[in-house]
Amino acid sequence: LYINLNGPKMGLIIGYRGETLDSLQYLASLVVNKEHDIPYKKVVLDTENYRKKREETLIRVAEKTAYKVRKTGRPYKLEPMNPYERRVIHSALQDNDYVYTFSQGDEPHRRIVVDIKK
Repeated sequence: LYINLNGPKMGLIIGYRGETLDSLQYLASLVVNKEHDIPYKKVVLDTENYRKKREETLIRVAEKTAYKVRKTGRPYKLEPMNPYERRVIHSALQDNDYVYTFSQGDEPHRRIVVDIKK
């Protein structure tokens, strides 16, 4: 189920790095899936194409970080991210010949580390 919100001041709905939008999406998912006798429906809440823009930003961050790690030979820790955002980073670098990624820490402070392949 894809829900696209439109209106003025959508930045308030998005919140810092999408945290408010993620919270609203979680609440919408709880409401949609409250009946246990029907199949689970995935709920995606979006506004102003934020989800796609954020994914593109994360891919750029992954590529820049991989370049930095390759150049310095030192691991680099990214900021804490939610599971979806970590998956985007892992996927963006999974075929990279020079670096690999792994997650470290516990929620909500779980983050990705990008390191050089030996």
